[in-house]
Amino acid sequence: MIDGSLFQSNFVGRDGFRWWIGQVPPVSAQGAQANGAGWGNRVKVRIMGYHPYSEVELPNEDLPWAQCLLPTTSGTGAGNNATNIKIHPGDVVFGFFLDGDNAQTPVIMGCFGRTSQVPSKTYQGAFQPFTGYTDKIKNDGSRVKKNESNEQNAAAQKSPRHVSPTKAKQIGSDEISYFSAIGETINFASASSSSAINKISTEVDNLIKRIQNLTSDVNTKISSIQRDINLEIDKITAKIQKIASGVVGPMVNSLYKKMAPILNNGLKVLYKTVYTLVFAITKSDPIAHKAGVAAQEAMVPPVKALQNLIPCIANSVLNGLGSIIKSILKSVVANVANFVSCVSSQVIGSLLNQIIGGISSGLSSAMQAVSKITGGFDVANTLRNNIEGIGGLIAQAGCNEVAPNFNSSTNEWVIGKGAKNAPGVPFSEILSAANTANSIAQSAISLGQSLSNLEKTVGSFGFMSSDISSPSSALSACYAGPPLSCAKPTINIFGSEGRGATAIPILGSIVGSGREATGSIIGVQVTNSGSGYDFPPFVEIVDNCNKGYGAVARSIIDENGQVISIYIVSEGENYPVGDQPDYIVATVDIIDPGNGYTNQDVIRDNLGNIYTFNTIGGRIASVSPINTPEPGGTSPTSSIVTDLPIITIESETGSGAILKASLGIKPSKPQGEIKQVIDCVG
Repeated sequence: MIDGSLFQSNFVGRDGFRWWIGQVPPVSAQGAQANGAGWGNRVKVRIMGYHPYSEVELPNEDLPWAQCLLPTTSGTGAGNNATNIKIHPGDVVFGFFLDGDNAQTPVIMGCFGRTSQVPSKTYQGAFQPFTGYTDKIKNDGSRVKKNESNEQNAAAQKSPRHVSPTKAKQIGSDEISYFSAIGETINFASASSSSAINKISTEVDNLIKRIQNLTSDVNTKISSIQRDINLEIDKITAKIQKIASGVVGPMVNSLYKKMAPILNNGLKVLYKTVYTLVFAITKSDPIAHKAGVAAQEAMVPPVKALQNLIPCIANSVLNGLGSIIKSILKSVVANVANFVSCVSSQVIGSLLNQIIGGISSGLSSAMQAVSKITGGFDVANTLRNNIEGIGGLIAQAGCNEVAPNFNSSTNEWVIGKGAKNAPGVPFSEILSAANTANSIAQSAISLGQSLSNLEKTVGSFGFMSSDISSPSSALSACYAGPPLSCAKPTINIFGSEGRGATAIPILGSIVGSGREATGSIIGVQVTNSGSGYDFPPFVEIVDNCNKGYGAVARSIIDENGQVISIYIVSEGENYPVGDQPDYIVATVDIIDPGNGYTNQDVIRDNLGNIYTFNTIGGRIASVSPINTPEPGGTSPTSSIVTDLPIITIESETGSGAILKASLGIKPSKPQGEIKQVIDCVG
């Protein structure tokens, strides 16, 4: 017959369908496919009847790769429409040989997905690969990375990063931020009179972040960048102008409270002065009294005019702030590379100078009319030396200033990160910056030096010059350039009513060496437990170079209100390392004790450490590592930890327990065996 002749062609569909049943071997045999660095949708498979049962004869690693046909409902990768294959080690799979009886090309039935080698071009002709995008299905790449590959590697179908747009670009040119507002700070509603100052500072900080996001993409056209920058400045200008009402109002009210008793006392002094002069001449009490009253009545219209003007001056000052705020923000954007607290103080100080100047000039005519009874009262100097004028606070200047409480609760939240440690607004620093800048500007004007219009209006501040971001100014009072050196991350513990808790980070998964070494936060070691915490305080991980990202930690307190442990929720990556001692698993935190466990269960981690534990009523009550003696010594210690241990419980009945390893520094020397010593007397 022709099928058995020399004209036979070996390809599927011609010589018959050769199906098979097989099993997927362990993950150790899958190589790069199992860790995100593989190619295509494929797994290794041991096929019944074709491959021996013995791993000696044919190791799992030498098994052939079987391509996976995907169901039509899962997508092929075109148009970002994709679903990862769900085949796992140990699964029994059904397929066929693509090369028929040669049996060298096994296929697991389904749809073939695209790989990165498939061109994503428009349609060119039959049987040529082309893009899955259409006129109705588009992607500009701003929210989801353009990628039509559906293979098992880290580059295929990338998920957006939960970091800011600027950080995403630093991680990789092909990374996209999950949300453009990540990293920005928001202020919660607060009854604090300092809230307006905090909000202004936050808006300036957020503006710098947004400008960095805009300018981080070198492919963006300059004209487009400048347009977007101007739009951002306009939006923040409008916000700050509204927020400023919370500053101007209290300043005007404070001024009136100080002025009212002076006006009243001035009227009394005026009466006494006129009465005394007239009585000395006329020796008549009625005439002197009448003259004194007449002098007071003559001052009633100008005093009333001043009283009527004061409530209106706030709106007048606010209406004139817009152009000044915009000029200030443009100067900040042009010169400040890194937002720091002193920049905030300068910006707010410049606004205060504008507000003080506006109030003073707005009241100058009315104040001149009542100068007889004000005793030389100076509006500008009163506001400039009165911290009550900022937010209506009780005087805190000088010896009366209260130190910031670094452990107080926070009303600031960073999007995508969590609570932010905000110890308070440095009011004395703001006033000092404002007064110093005003003095410098006035001195320059008197000496005939050239100043910009902005400097003449609000004073001379560091943010008005690019020198503020120059490394040469790093030793100055305010340096707003990139960090000159990257230190190991620090841990801030704040919130609740307690105080005193401190901790240091433990880094692992280290990449690189020397100054370039970076790693993940695999643990936090509590160095001082503090006291008085009524709920677990917030834990903030701070990187002064802003290189690291993604690390999240939470604290645990005991019944005495002390921080006894801090565990890692997410390790993050790319944090500067610094000097690193060796660390071991010191203790284990029980986040959730679960239910249904027995003492016959086994607790271990992925680094080879075994743990002892106790249960009470089926719940995990305590866990600790089983320490093994060091070679040549008797002091037990668990394995040195360079990655965050993942602790699992092998149990047939229990469920729900969550255990977190807490790390500690490995002892430098074995302590030796402890022996009992009995001192017999007599």
